[in-house]
Amino acid sequence: MSRLFILKAYAKINLGLSVVGRRPDGYHDLESVMQQVSLSDTLLFEPASSQGCDFFCTDQRLSGPDNLVNRTASLLQQKAGKALPGVKITLFKNIPVEAGLAGGSADAAAALIGLDRYWDLKLSWKELLEIGAVLGSDIPFCLHGGTALAKGRGELLYSLPPLPFFWVVLAVPENVTMPTAAAYKGFDKTKMGNPSLEPLIKAIKQGDKKGLMEWLARGFTNTLETAMLPGSDSLQHIKARLKEFGFIPVLSGSGPTIFVLTENYRHAREAARVVEQESGRAYICWVTGDNRED
Repeated sequence: MSRLFILKAYAKINLGLSVVGRRPDGYHDLESVMQQVSLSDTLLFEPASSQGCDFFCTDQRLSGPDNLVNRTASLLQQKAGKALPGVKITLFKNIPVEAGLAGGSADAAAALIGLDRYWDLKLSWKELLEIGAVLGSDIPFCLHGGTALAKGRGELLYSLPPLPFFWVVLAVPENVTMPTAAAYKGFDKTKMGNPSLEPLIKAIKQGDKKGLMEWLARGFTNTLETAMLPGSDSLQHIKARLKEFGFIPVLSGSGPTIFVLTENYRHAREAARVVEQESGRAYICWVTGDNRED
């Protein structure tokens, strides 16, 4: 293949996350309802003169060999077992790093799809999911997209009906990051709790917007809040301020991102202003559908 092309790598939020327990392999078993959103990174694929993959990221801190895009390329080259045409991948980074939005996993998922296409590997959907699971727990969902229940360490996916349209406001506290491994290591096991996701799943299956919002408003939707909230004054303050304005703020994934769902764009802008007044970064996006529908 000699032509260049562009792929989007979409972020995700966790509508609910319950850490069930620790696995023998050191990972945690979880149950989580994940939702893809329109906030995205962009990957540019173009021919390179040398064989293999030449990778560059606009955030130079992420351009090293440990980036999941580089690791994806290396794994696919090993799987192919032969010399492959040279490809240059440029990652235009937009999703906040270490924010619980699966930015790196989304990039790896897009790299899997893009390199399969560029190198004409003809991998099946099942093979892509299996390779993704080897690289990272959130990558299978990032391949899948839309709305899904994830189990195991995230590799077991069960499709759910598309969420009704919502604007999504992402609130990221300034200078607060949380690597996923640190979040799982740091949560208080004595207070962790396992929020039942059944009411959430039922509301989604019935297309019940009111039921969905009532579940989010219950206040405990994510086991990992015990790791994030106590250690971040800015996170707690942004969450409290959003509540004062009548919004329902929810922690996504391992944090520190908080999200708000609303059907009204004016309300989304208002929520974003609240976040920015508290020195946080605000991103307005919306929920999106299954990647395989594109």
